[in-house]
Amino acid sequence: MKRKNLGQAINTAANLGVIAGIVFLAFEIQQNSELMRVQINQARADAAMVSNAQTFESAFIPEILVKIDQQEMLNAEEWIRYLSYFRSMNRNQDNVLSQHGAGMLGDNTPRSVADFACLVIGTAEQPAKAWDITKSGYSDAYIDFVEEALENCDDS
Repeated sequence: MKRKNLGQAINTAANLGVIAGIVFLAFEIQQNSELMRVQINQARADAAMVSNAQTFESAFIPEILVKIDQQEMLNAEEWIRYLSYFRSMNRNQDNVLSQHGAGMLGDNTPRSVADFACLVIGTAEQPAKAWDITKSGYSDAYIDFVEEALENCDDS
């Protein structure tokens, strides 16, 4: 009888060990999936930055930003340059918000991203138009976040 009880106890312990192993494996897979998502988003932002490096380093962007700040209309060439710049900036902010959601950035991140939205998108007609044109290229979470931030810009 003792052997039967010992065998059952060993079998039960082994089964519990298997269940604990499966739970641990599921947790590890979830963490890996989240890390991969963040890495993919980071790679996307990096690619955008690299592809637009010439725009960032050009002598054109500061002049364009001054024109936008002074609410002057951009010509067609300036508009194309600005859209490229605008996309890169928002892809980076999309990535920042994603990394915050994954617990990789501090508590002030959402406020910083909301401030960016209000200061960059909510300040003039041309950035708002650029947002409407480009927003389908960002994550749904970022679009929702920016749209809410833009609704609340005057409240801050």
